[in-house]
Amino acid sequence: MELTIKKKAFLENLPKLVEKAVGEYGIRLRKIVIEEDEKGCYTVLITYEAKPR
Repeated sequence: MELTIKKKAFLENLPKLVEKAVGEYGIRLRKIVIEEDEKGCYTVLITYEAKPR
């Protein structure tokens, strides 16, 4: 099962946020989608594979 979390960030915080996601989810990470809004803030959607039970 895949799970997606949503985070908000400014441009200068994006590299740190992506680095943290890669470090935390590792090979379970499926995709990262970054969308910019009209105010210059970014929404980051991080999709990863949930751990099997």
